[in-house]
Amino acid sequence: MKIRGICYRCGAEDELIDGLCPICYAQEHPLIEVPERVEIEVCHMCGSYKRKIWQTPKSEDAYEILYEIAYYATKDAIKKKSVMVDFEIYPKITQLPGGKRSKLIIPVHIVAKGRLPGEKEDRTYEKDIEVHLQMVQCPRCSRFMSNYYEATLQVRAMNRYLTEEEREELDNFVREELAKRLKKDRMAFIAKFIPQKEGLDYQLGSVGAARNVAQKIKERYGGKITETATLVGVDRNTGKDLYRVTVSVRIPEYKVGDVVEYKDRYYQVTSITEDKVYMKSIDYRREKIGLSWHVAEKETKMVKKNEELDTATVIATTPNIMVMDDKNYEVYEFDNIGDIEVKEGDKVKILKKEGVPYLVNKVKEDKNKK
Repeated sequence: MKIRGICYRCGAEDELIDGLCPICYAQEHPLIEVPERVEIEVCHMCGSYKRKIWQTPKSEDAYEILYEIAYYATKDAIKKKSVMVDFEIYPKITQLPGGKRSKLIIPVHIVAKGRLPGEKEDRTYEKDIEVHLQMVQCPRCSRFMSNYYEATLQVRAMNRYLTEEEREELDNFVREELAKRLKKDRMAFIAKFIPQKEGLDYQLGSVGAARNVAQKIKERYGGKITETATLVGVDRNTGKDLYRVTVSVRIPEYKVGDVVEYKDRYYQVTSITEDKVYMKSIDYRREKIGLSWHVAEKETKMVKKNEELDTATVIATTPNIMVMDDKNYEVYEFDNIGDIEVKEGDKVKILKKEGVPYLVNKVKEDKNKK
């Protein structure tokens, strides 16, 4: 409550706030509270810093990282005395830390503006403090250095080994996805990479990362994910059982265009999605079907890769399609049911199985070929 009177601090006559004139009140009641020295833990290995939880810096530039650390260390230490107060923080970065045992002090200038309840006009309050960086090793890096891991990600192919091309492509894909995941999951690191003759194994610091990357592989290549857990001990602090999880993702045995066998009939793979493989029979019925991966893995098998199928040249289209084998010049005749539109001179792919020829499809023209 404001009344006019004599300030008990300086003796001036003025409108009083809690017995003080506006000048003395401002001196006795700063707009913010902040200690002269603020300390913050910073990992000397990865540059992360601890607020309530460990944070990964937004930038990769050393000066920008230090600015960010000093800014948030100061911001967390400031207590505003009123909702009508705003402040600006100005760290002054003049040096970089020299290593694990180095000490770094960052001067910070704070400018607060606003007013407290009972004051008529806004005022400015400035203060200089120091932010002291304590160089430590964060839990993530500590676990990384001790080869800690929570999950194993296994990358395989159904009913066969990965090819060298697939191994290289999938390894690059896994590492790219983990790099993206690290931005929100600091434990998404590779503790150990273990190439196997049948595929790729990654020991990862996070179960969530293993599940996430397995799902990304499935979304891109199709296939099946399985998960198992092994008891490895008991947490000393909580008494809860500790498990290591193995997440296995198996990409399809075949690709679009390959010929597979299913229930004693031959099909060409026409499409692969995250959940299913779609196929079309290569007999006269040209039946289209879709199989979930858990069925496809058990009940289909590779017959011939698309690039390994024989080729033939169309020599007639009515009443039936007649083709000449490009290798042995044998002539084969197929029912013309309109499923494959060809004309004389076109190239087609054929499958010869146990002396029986099957017309698979028309060879697509190379648009770049002149």
